[in-house]
Amino acid sequence: RSSYLLGISGFILLYAITSTFLYFQQAQIAEANFPDRAERTAFFAQIDLWVNAITLVFQLFITGRLMGLIGVAATLCALPLLSTGGFAMLAASPTIAVFVAVQVSRRVANFALARPAREVLFTAVPREDRYKAKSFIDTVIYRAGDQVAAWGYAGLLALGLSLTGIAVVAVPLSALWLALSYWLGKQQRAAEKREAGEQAAASVEHHA
Repeated sequence: RSSYLLGISGFILLYAITSTFLYFQQAQIAEANFPDRAERTAFFAQIDLWVNAITLVFQLFITGRLMGLIGVAATLCALPLLSTGGFAMLAASPTIAVFVAVQVSRRVANFALARPAREVLFTAVPREDRYKAKSFIDTVIYRAGDQVAAWGYAGLLALGLSLTGIAVVAVPLSALWLALSYWLGKQQRAAEKREAGEQAAASVEHHA
């Protein structure tokens, strides 16, 4: 019944779908560039190292300050904005260098920016609803997004789309995700203002 919680569910669903698309593209690109399994393992390990190192720097020195400076809406938009640009780049040039740049930037943006901002979204939800909805969204909705994306990717391949074509399909999905992120951020800010106004009114009434 809550459009706000449905919006958060949509955010998670679109994140899961685009992540699964990128996962399958990763497998194709890595196999094409690293025929040897050991080389692919080392390649993925190198990506993980870069992601972990950059994320640590962000979380220690940047995330809190950035969110306070630009607000929840803009912070929440960072990941879908990077995804829109990243899939567009992969559509134009599906090379290993472009893939690494997209994968690293997306994962860092998720861990360092999207996750903290997403947690803030739940502060605008009543506590009981928060605990009931959050576990459902983080498990059922996320896994459903994985499954939908896997079926969708297989279907697009069956239709004859290449890696480039699937990246093109992911661009409007990411753009929709971006618009939804902005709306969620604005809704959270409006709820925050309402709560502050109610607390101020209650304080005035108490002192009166």
